[in-house]
Amino acid sequence: MIKEQRHARILSLLRQQGVVSMEELQRFMPGVAAVTIRRDLVHLDELGALRRRHGGAVMPDDVLVRAKGVLPGAETNPLASDLDSLNAVILPPITGRGSEVLRREIVRRGIPFIAESASQPGGAYLGPDNFAAGVELGRLAAREVGDRPLSMLVIGVAELPNTRERVAGFEAGLAEAGVKPAAVHRVNGQGSYRIGLRVAHDAFAADETINLVFAVNDHAAIAGIEAAERLDRKVAVYSMGGESAAFMARLLESGPLRAVGALFPEVVGRLAIDMAVLGILGQNPPDTVTPHAIVTPQTLSDYFETGAQGWRLREDVLERLGDIRLSFQAKLLRTRRIGFLPHYPAHDWYRSMAAAMQVRCALYGATLVVSPPHHGISAEIARLRREIAQSAAQLVRPGMVVALNEGQANTFLAEELRSLAVRKPEQLQGVTVVTNAFDVLHALEDVSAIKVILTAGEYQKADRCLVGPSLGAIFERVRPHLAFIAVDGVTPGFGLSSLDERRALAALRFINAAEVGIVLADSVALGSDANHRIAGISQIRSVLTDDGALPEDRQRFRSVGIDVLIAGEIHPEPTAEADGNYRIQS
Repeated sequence: MIKEQRHARILSLLRQQGVVSMEELQRFMPGVAAVTIRRDLVHLDELGALRRRHGGAVMPDDVLVRAKGVLPGAETNPLASDLDSLNAVILPPITGRGSEVLRREIVRRGIPFIAESASQPGGAYLGPDNFAAGVELGRLAAREVGDRPLSMLVIGVAELPNTRERVAGFEAGLAEAGVKPAAVHRVNGQGSYRIGLRVAHDAFAADETINLVFAVNDHAAIAGIEAAERLDRKVAVYSMGGESAAFMARLLESGPLRAVGALFPEVVGRLAIDMAVLGILGQNPPDTVTPHAIVTPQTLSDYFETGAQGWRLREDVLERLGDIRLSFQAKLLRTRRIGFLPHYPAHDWYRSMAAAMQVRCALYGATLVVSPPHHGISAEIARLRREIAQSAAQLVRPGMVVALNEGQANTFLAEELRSLAVRKPEQLQGVTVVTNAFDVLHALEDVSAIKVILTAGEYQKADRCLVGPSLGAIFERVRPHLAFIAVDGVTPGFGLSSLDERRALAALRFINAAEVGIVLADSVALGSDANHRIAGISQIRSVLTDDGALPEDRQRFRSVGIDVLIAGEIHPEPTAEADGNYRIQS
């Protein structure tokens, strides 16, 4: 069974069950060796299609997504978020490791890019004026609370710029009316109801005088309401979002929810598709500010209605608020795919957006592809690491002994060496690879031109590699010319670093044993630190990275005597000097 068929079967079973064990996979594919299945799980994990767990795998975002059902338009193949298949991308605000890599690649490929709810470099903005909406809600709150003493709880999502703008706007609205709370408690709900409930509960327990709550979205508001009810606290809650009509209906319950700054995700979703189609047709989508409204119990019926299917945004309101003329002719786009990459796929905001987007795509005949952005980030980082591996393979010369530690970049390097052995076997004649990584071993196991030596050590299942003090015994007999070190972070100050302490110690043994150490670091790892130090920067000779590395990061390494090599731009060759040491020449 070929790799693609195995991957398809693994993902099929995983989508049916959500969780799958190695035993189940072996029963499902009786002719496939367990070691091959484990290798497939590693590969799919690195692509973001699943998450490995001890003894098996789970779907990404498993609990949240299964609790809510599949997003409208969700792609049946988790690997289809590859940017190659998309004609336009709608990207909500995302943060964290790799987010800039994804944005940069979207722009580099010239894909029409809609930046939803927060400005992003290279994208056309689509979304509300978060600050202005917050100000209006703050003004209303100030009028309603009057002169009574206030202690305020703010439940936010600190890492997202759009939610920070909502908080700043609400506080500005209070200040305009001369309202200044005696105390302000800020907690980070992290976009999760469960986390929001816990941190809100802690804040209420710490200050019994809290009587005003501002929440940046529906989940945060619900968490604040329930935390207050559990402690029997009387509070007034003001929320931004209005992500679902069912939440808006809470305004009629005469409970703590007093008003909502409704941002209408259905309108945003509809206009997102219009702007994406505009980009596909070759026009530049303009920045578009979507409408908002402060909805109270008295004005709820002006925007929402109830029926057999429950509460929903009124159709005439959707038509009125979503009627922004973008000057293009509607036409069938049956071969076009529009990607929507929500960071929190289970949130009502994105579910409401996706439903509206699906309807709009059907109108144009386009296909909506919904996939969490970490799929795209993972695929793009993998592409960069493969580029790095391709250049690294060109450094290997006949008769060399090279050491490869574990890590995706070195797995790709092993695959490149395998390919090179077929195309140019003379380049790898007499080459020996020393590794502690089983994925490297398996990639080279049937390559006759290359001798592979596996180190000793204790097997670390999670990373499919050998670690521990006995790992270094092989280097009493073998001295590598080059050590290629895959890292999780590298900076001139902290040096090389790894997310795992035992892998860090193993990598140090490779560096100490080799004549020349070369770091393989994508532009996400370059300039960032992981938590376990491998070695100081002075212990390696060169850093091989991709062309997305920031110029200032590259210069910091060069200023301390480290060569910075860019994959695909130069083809450095190692040459032996008179002293027997290897030098890298561009």
